[in-house]
Order: sequence, then C-alpha cells, then structure tokens
Amino acid sequence: MAAWQLLTIPGTLLLLSAVLFLSAKAEDRFLSPRALILGVTRSRRNSPEYAEVFVARQFERLLRDYQR
Repeated sequence: MAAWQLLTIPGTLLLLSAVLFLSAKAEDRFLSPRALILGVTRSRRNSPEYAEVFVARQFERLLRDYQR
C-alpha cells in the first residue's frame, strides 16, 4: 500500500500540470483580446457600432499589455 501511495504524488503533479496547461491554452484561444476581437467581428448579430467600440477597447488593452 505504501508503494501505491508514493505513486499518487507524481500522478497528482501530472494532473495539476495538465490542468494548468489546458487552462492556459483555453485562455489563449478563447479569452485573449485577439480571440475576443475576432469573435465580435465575425458575429452577424452585433451592430457595426458595437463591434467598433468593442474592438477599440480591446485594441487599447492589447497596446497597454505590449508596452509593459
């Protein structure tokens, strides 16, 4: 039983690493300013005015992030 318990430590570390990796990928793919801008501009339900304001806000956020 002690050997099985010792194997759970690396298993837990691998599971935690996988969760962190997947959450980083999800953030890059779905929650990044670029992904949000693309989603708004591709949507047909949004008005052009809304898309313009949203893209301008996200673009400003991108500029601030890259200047740091």
